[in-house]
Amino acid sequence: MKQYLPLKPHKWGFKLYVLCGVSGFAYTYEIYSGQENKIDGDEPDLGAASNVVVRLARIISKNLNYRVYFDNYYTSIGLLAYLAKNGIYSLGTVRRNRIINCKLPTDKDMKKNDRGTSYEYVGTYETVDISSLVWKDNKIVSLLSTFAGQQPMSTVKRYDKVSKTSKEISCPYVIKEYNRHMGGVDLIDSFIARHKICIKSKKWYIRLFYHLLDMTVSNAWMLYRRISAVKRGTISMPEMSLFEFKQEVAVCLCQVGQSIGVKLGRPSQTSVEEMIATNKRNGPTKHVPPSDVRLDQVSHWPIWSTRNRFKFPKCTGYSQVSCDKCGVTLCFNKTNNCFRKFHNNM
Repeated sequence: MKQYLPLKPHKWGFKLYVLCGVSGFAYTYEIYSGQENKIDGDEPDLGAASNVVVRLARIISKNLNYRVYFDNYYTSIGLLAYLAKNGIYSLGTVRRNRIINCKLPTDKDMKKNDRGTSYEYVGTYETVDISSLVWKDNKIVSLLSTFAGQQPMSTVKRYDKVSKTSKEISCPYVIKEYNRHMGGVDLIDSFIARHKICIKSKKWYIRLFYHLLDMTVSNAWMLYRRISAVKRGTISMPEMSLFEFKQEVAVCLCQVGQSIGVKLGRPSQTSVEEMIATNKRNGPTKHVPPSDVRLDQVSHWPIWSTRNRFKFPKCTGYSQVSCDKCGVTLCFNKTNNCFRKFHNNM
């Protein structure tokens, strides 16, 4: 399991520090208020930026070789040494003025070298070996790490403006490791931005609440995808998109009652959801409420409506009886009772 810690500044003026996984799942967060820089127990005072990592990393189990990735706002030699002593590996870009007795070439000297040139120096700080590396790409990149270094070298493709062709240049291992894992906060930000709450408010805490609500729903959607990926091995159900997932959450919150019905008896081999999904693939169909609403056993009253085709799968014909809550047409007569079957998943 790998985790990392980038900074997430927000356009509304507050800062949100997020401990996030590679897949974009947010584990914990801290809202910057200017008064949260508190040290507990044996934790060292590493400065306001590095202390953020120390506080958020409290939930990470020690001495299990977890890996934390962060950007140059947080990175310091003292932070890497502290995490290493607690059995947590770390890697991050760094500002040169934070490296004690820095022996890496300056940016002016690196610009004289070819693209792909890199230099590495390994030093010891409080009995912890720390690798410092500088690499020339489009810009000069400096990194510190307690578990990765220059070797093994590999190659990456870059576009050359002079020859107008793509060329392969040398790339240290630590660069690829950083690029491979440093992107989860950007990922969850993209999930939030797709269908975020657009209700305007002059109160900053209301906007913060909306942002945290969007982040919570995005987390729930990622958990849903993980569970549905396991179920799809045995059940042929299509995966909901983030927009569809938010729609279903909204419908359930608006319509689900307090009492939840419990289905009795042997479950059927094919669920109503699977049959409805099959009908959707065959052509356009009327909206069907999610199973949490359909099976909640609250306020599902039969009403007299216009004559429509039956909604229950594998039931043909027309009826004028529909569910007041679900809004679907179901047969309800002497010979058949799809109304009861539909609301009991029979």
